[in-house]
Amino acid sequence: MRTASPAFIAGLRDIVARVGAAIRSQREIDARRALQRYRHLLSEPHDTLLLNEIIPACNEEEISGHAHRSDACERAAGHPTFERA
Repeated sequence: MRTASPAFIAGLRDIVARVGAAIRSQREIDARRALQRYRHLLSEPHDTLLLNEIIPACNEEEISGHAHRSDACERAAGHPTFERA
């Protein structure tokens, strides 16, 4: 069985290294383009409210009450509760 010469192997390694460097360079270019294109999506929103500010968080008792079709918030506020038909 013939073996490849050291010069051939060195040349092959050089080619593989150059291809790898070209691929890394192209990926860096693509990443920069994507950041420029979608920069508006990555910026912090200034006018939007947080979800907790829009919908107040309930405690576990209220959540379990909603799961069983009862409303702990209405009962606590003195509002009558209505049974579902």
